Amino acid sequence: MQSGMLRILVVGLIMLVAAMALMPRRSVPPPENATEWPQQRALPIVALRDHTGAEFSTAELTDRFSLLFFGFANCPDICPASLAVLAQASERLAAARTPVPRVVLLSVDPARDTPEQLRRYLARFDDEFIGATAEMARLEPLLTALGVTVMRQSLGAQQYNMTHNPQVYVIAPNGNVIATLSSASSADAVVRDYQRIRARFLSGASAAAPPQ
Repeated sequence: MQSGMLRILVVGLIMLVAAMALMPRRSVPPPENATEWPQQRALPIVALRDHTGAEFSTAELTDRFSLLFFGFANCPDICPASLAVLAQASERLAAARTPVPRVVLLSVDPARDTPEQLRRYLARFDDEFIGATAEMARLEPLLTALGVTVMRQSLGAQQYNMTHNPQVYVIAPNGNVIATLSSASSADAVVRDYQRIRARFLSGASAAAPPQ
């Protein structure tokens, strides 16, 4: 009698597991404003120096999601606006109990952006943000791989401005680029798109997701 009941329970459990496996997973919609890359792209390994003066490398952008943003401390508009939005988005992600991505500002103005300058600049937005810098020649492989264009614009009297792409690159925990946030214009938009990109990558729903 007991063995018969046990067989019934085992069969029932097997059927339940099979039914759960066949149930369609709840799909995660694609991001609204961001662009998922059709294929992952590995970042070139570039040796950098962070805002504390310590050695840093793009090879360290692993083990968690990261948001990589190119800019410079003397930027008059786009950089501070984008960093402020990313700081707000980080707070809202934390409040929503979504793991907060690492945010890295990679300077395209190494002549002026010393580690100390980057430290003071980023402290205005979020103490957890990382600033990194290197000579432009060393950055070239990374800029080329991501299609980032940087130009120096003279303002006269030895003053100049740097123009660069405003996109924010989403780096997966495997160190590969998987998406681009077109612009950090709204903290809510960044939060929604990042949550979708993250969920789709982890579930295998995006084209750039890791093989299952």
